[in-house]
Amino acid sequence: MQNFPYTHRIAVNAYLLKKDKFLLLQRNIEPYIWSPPGGTLKRDEDPISGLKREVKEETNYDIEIVAPVNTWFGYWRAKLLLSIDYLAYIIRGDFKISSEHKDFAWVSITDLQKGQPVKLDRSIGFKIEDFQNAIVLRDLLQTVK
Repeated sequence: MQNFPYTHRIAVNAYLLKKDKFLLLQRNIEPYIWSPPGGTLKRDEDPISGLKREVKEETNYDIEIVAPVNTWFGYWRAKLLLSIDYLAYIIRGDFKISSEHKDFAWVSITDLQKGQPVKLDRSIGFKIEDFQNAIVLRDLLQTVK
């Protein structure tokens, strides 16, 4: 494979839905943000495999990835980052929080709107509208079945 210069990193995140609530994890190092499970891809890793790996590492869940919900491009920790966020479902596994995180919460859209029990950091691309879009996508796909 030819060596091409990379212009930015690529991250993937999973909007995991269970009973109309999303799983959010709080990082245990600065910045202590709340975000869906996910992370940056390894060199030449495809996004689907990378997201499954990241979610397994962070939650012990095996997931089914449904479809992209959102993309975000900007600076994260002084590096240029492209993030692809997917709607995903848990297919198996017993939850276990990773050592990368200090807390977790299952939150509804209403919880997110109130900023309780977690507050989203909009500067890195996670917006309430994206979580709402994940629910709309889920509902749309259910009506097509």
